[in-house]
Amino acid sequence: MAFFVLCYPVRWCKECVLSVKGEGRKEAAAVEQQEADASVAVHERWHDLFHQHRHRWQAGLILLLFVLALLACWHLLEQMNPALLHGAIMAVPSHAVVLAVLTTLFGFVSLIGYEWSAARFAGVTLPWRVLVTGGLCAPAIGNAVGLSMLSGAAVRSRLYGVHGVGGREVMRMSGFTSLALGGSLPLLAAMAVLLAPSRAAQLLSLPMAVAVSAAGAVLALYLVLVLWWRRGEVKSDAGVVHVSFRRWCLSLPTLRLAGNQCLITLLDVVLAAGTLYLLLPHAPVFPAFVIIYLLALAGGVLSHVPGGVGVFEAIMLAALSHSVGLAPLTAGLLLYRLIYVVLPLLLGCVALLFMEARRSRRARTALAMASGMAAPTLSLLVFLTGVVLLFSGVTPAVSARLDVLGELVPHRLVDASHLAASLIGVLCLLLANGLRRRLSAAWALTLGLLLLSSVLSLLKGLDWEEAGLALAVAGLLLVFRRAFYRPSRLMQMPVSPFHLLACLCVVLASLWIMFFVYQDVPYRNRLWWQFALDAQVPRALRAELGSALLMAGIALAWLIRTQPGAIILPDEAARQRAASIINEGSHPEGWLAMTGDKAFLFNDSQSAFIMYARHGRSMVALFDPVGPASERAEMIWRFRDLCDRHHARPVFYQVRAENLHSYMDIGLSAVKLGEEARVDLRTFNLESKQHKGLRYSWNRGQRDGLSIEFLAPGEAPLAQLEAISDAWRLAKSAREKSFSLGRFTASYLAHFPVALVRYNGEPVAFANLLETHRGREAGIDLMRAGDQAPKLAMEFLMIGLILHYQARGLEVFSLGMVPMAGMQPRAGAPLAQRLGAVVYRYGEHFYNFQGLKRFKDKFDPCWEPRYMAVPAGLDPLVALKDTAALIAGGYTGLVRR
Repeated sequence: MAFFVLCYPVRWCKECVLSVKGEGRKEAAAVEQQEADASVAVHERWHDLFHQHRHRWQAGLILLLFVLALLACWHLLEQMNPALLHGAIMAVPSHAVVLAVLTTLFGFVSLIGYEWSAARFAGVTLPWRVLVTGGLCAPAIGNAVGLSMLSGAAVRSRLYGVHGVGGREVMRMSGFTSLALGGSLPLLAAMAVLLAPSRAAQLLSLPMAVAVSAAGAVLALYLVLVLWWRRGEVKSDAGVVHVSFRRWCLSLPTLRLAGNQCLITLLDVVLAAGTLYLLLPHAPVFPAFVIIYLLALAGGVLSHVPGGVGVFEAIMLAALSHSVGLAPLTAGLLLYRLIYVVLPLLLGCVALLFMEARRSRRARTALAMASGMAAPTLSLLVFLTGVVLLFSGVTPAVSARLDVLGELVPHRLVDASHLAASLIGVLCLLLANGLRRRLSAAWALTLGLLLLSSVLSLLKGLDWEEAGLALAVAGLLLVFRRAFYRPSRLMQMPVSPFHLLACLCVVLASLWIMFFVYQDVPYRNRLWWQFALDAQVPRALRAELGSALLMAGIALAWLIRTQPGAIILPDEAARQRAASIINEGSHPEGWLAMTGDKAFLFNDSQSAFIMYARHGRSMVALFDPVGPASERAEMIWRFRDLCDRHHARPVFYQVRAENLHSYMDIGLSAVKLGEEARVDLRTFNLESKQHKGLRYSWNRGQRDGLSIEFLAPGEAPLAQLEAISDAWRLAKSAREKSFSLGRFTASYLAHFPVALVRYNGEPVAFANLLETHRGREAGIDLMRAGDQAPKLAMEFLMIGLILHYQARGLEVFSLGMVPMAGMQPRAGAPLAQRLGAVVYRYGEHFYNFQGLKRFKDKFDPCWEPRYMAVPAGLDPLVALKDTAALIAGGYTGLVRR
């Protein structure tokens, strides 16, 4: 006992020490956890900031690279003046120019091989004339505009879409043609090094052993890749081989197709490099020259500067100016740009417009024509016209023409015309964005400015070439007037950061040209105020200052304009307007606008609207625009503009196949959601042999005491219906959905007639009916049965509705959509469709997909696909997640039935 008494304080002290140590560890762990949480929060904040403004970061990086390229070119060309450049251009032999044009022609003919390989890879069969057109036009525009994968995809989508080629196949073809060059460049460079090792090592400033070793390593890497390619083959289609790598399965071209494409790329690069090589005197041996050309080409592509302008030239000047000569090399690069880039671009645009003109003769409506490539092609031509006007404003006029003009008009008019033409050039750069968006206001203003610029070009120096270009583009705008159908204010037009970047790059390039051309003229303040016929420098200074100020003013007005407020749910007046539009239309599903959880976007005439909601970065529109068909394309563009202003992802949920071309026009792709069951009431016959089972259910239900009653809006016994609804949700363990489904509320059901099923006089099931005053079809939304309803009640209700609307003379009765129905789990299908097929097959715990499909199949419906229109890439998966959260009422509802 005494021992225990003596030891107890010691034990107590030890426990206290251990307790203090434990608390200390807990406090230290808590502090570490807080620091970790703070670090994660900072990381997420920076990640969100970068993700939210990634387009601005990308635009800023491209602008920085372009400015650095201009500075590099200035540093390399500081020893040359315009007179030397003019002399070098004149010294290029005419036969060299002719041969360069011929190699360009053969080079673009070789690009048809790209198109043939891409069609094989995508599993597309097209007529040869269509492949030739796509192989010539898509690269011609992509080489000049930049981002060839996107710009080429737009051209191919229009050319191949009329032949049944979908958006997925077009993207596969564009991706193949863009990656084919990049995948072949290292191999071609290695081969060129091995063909001329000493000269290549000298140009690359590397020891010959290092250059040869690097080339050998590249060839060995390609050999290993080929061996892995063959050993990893799992399944081979016509032009595609599915290669497995651990748990991954890649869809690659077959080795034979890849080998053919490598030969085609070799021919393309040799001819493209040969075009520039022919224009250069004293060039190095051709294999060594090809290495430098490949490096410059890769630098221009990776910079993402449109056409690689400045970057390509800077690399070529840095590598070859000492061996070729500064003036001859600059002259060759300038002629190369004109022959290999500008000339095919103009011919490609003319070819596209010619095809659009042929289609326009067969177009029955303005929208049928407006869905084509006329608007973006003319937008590009107007942008080029602005470039010509702006560059002309900072370069000297022809002296002989100026002397003749001085005898006819006052000198001050020449100065004013010079300045005004440059300002019009800036406006053309900016208005090109409005033309691409098919704005009628941009069309009218651009047409007037081009006509005015044709006069000003003659008044400023008898520049009949510029005047002819402006008149030609103006004439094309008149021919394709119907392509610009969107009534909109120019200042409300969303501004693309990359379009502003392109305009700014043109202004900077014109400033660079002015300093280069007049580098020998010392600057004096009085130059600004000199007004004389031969005052070329003052006119250039005033034109450049006016252009820069105009560009900055309009861009600033666009950037600081008031942003629209947050998404606001409609008030009673807006709901009444929407109800009148729905009643005048032919698609009764528009009545889901009355749920009160979606905002409305009306057109100016209040004759059409889009209902939408937002979750995360996705702004989701439900169904196609509600209203006249002639307004749908404009409404789709308006919603896209609204999403641009909110920096949101545009998503259209449950749209019809007949309107997919309008969604492709705004750059979206289609993902299949499922299929809608639609009963043709004109051919439905309950007495037919194939409907024997339905006839039995109808007669049996009537014998057992089932009856159906149709109640006008506001007449339904809501208390009894609520009891049925609660019993149904309890039995299904389901919660109320939203967005694309109605909710059981008195305010919502008050808008609709209700079909009520009675069992021995007691209500046991109901459905609210969707119909319009002028429509030819009807549908249902909520369809619920209580625990007292017999098993045949729901089938009895559907038969009664079909017979009811058939007796009223309607043509179609919609049974609603079955999600994920009709999706294919095949290896070549898009990822979203394969995931949907898996969910449809194994997701019965969350939703009775297959049971719903079997139930609706009893009524022998026609199954029509329904799609989601969304940007390509990973956006479809994110959009599906956001839309599902909208329907389920949040992420927690996604895991409950």
